[in-house]
Amino acid sequence: MLKKILIIGSTVADIHIFVDHLPSAEEDIHPTGQKMSVGGCAYNVANVLEKQNIPYTLFSPLGTGIYADFIRQNCGKVRPALKSDEENGCCYCLVDASGDRTFMSLHGAEYRFRREWFDELDMQEYDMIYVCGLEIEEPTGKNIISFLRQQKDKFIFYATGPRITHTDLMKNEETMRLADLLHLNRREASAFLHTLGIETADTAEAAGILYQKYGVSSVITDGASPVTLCDKGKISRFDVTPVRQVNGTGAGDSHAGMILAMVARGAKLDEAIPEANRFSAQIVQRDGSV
Repeated sequence: MLKKILIIGSTVADIHIFVDHLPSAEEDIHPTGQKMSVGGCAYNVANVLEKQNIPYTLFSPLGTGIYADFIRQNCGKVRPALKSDEENGCCYCLVDASGDRTFMSLHGAEYRFRREWFDELDMQEYDMIYVCGLEIEEPTGKNIISFLRQQKDKFIFYATGPRITHTDLMKNEETMRLADLLHLNRREASAFLHTLGIETADTAEAAGILYQKYGVSSVITDGASPVTLCDKGKISRFDVTPVRQVNGTGAGDSHAGMILAMVARGAKLDEAIPEANRFSAQIVQRDGSV
């Protein structure tokens, strides 16, 4: 029987605004459309696990206000496990004609984790933990790290997130050392290494450096270019089938979610990544993150 995966992160009201191009200062443009949906890194990952019949807990705070109400009414079977008395924020997702997305996140209850919440967990139910870097960046990220320090026998999957260079370096580095696998894209890996004074745009080199410095394996995506895996120092690349991108929101989350689902079933990483590549390719061709 499969044990649960603990998914630590946010469930967010995503407000998608579709534009031909990103506006410049003082420019007046007309969006081609808009919609609101439930997203957030942790929610998107949990949605994959739900569809794959993998047991999980979405350890995600849900607070008050109009955005929290929207999530309650629209999250379906994938429901946040935590209640907060703070107001939820939202994420404005600007999607241009090429499908590239730019995020403007107003953080609220969904990103802030209290120490006492972790005390309620029975960790004998879990053997894998997913954690997102957006929550590590918050001041309350120290509570997540404190919890992770105690999980010596769990497989920890750290999705560093797009704001990797905004997270306190000491917190970021400790989380990397605690993790068994990093998941990030080429831009994030390059930007993070730049903060250490290391310049590289090559995913294999970046993955090797991360392993040498932190002893952690990594998966580095690169859009339509091959995905790089560094598994305990061994580098492999996996081709991606080119597709027409409609909306890139949630592509990385769906890739991470499918890797978790495959590993939970007993697959090795080099078996999981091709399936994750196929799955995330379907996501980017859709208008939404799940």
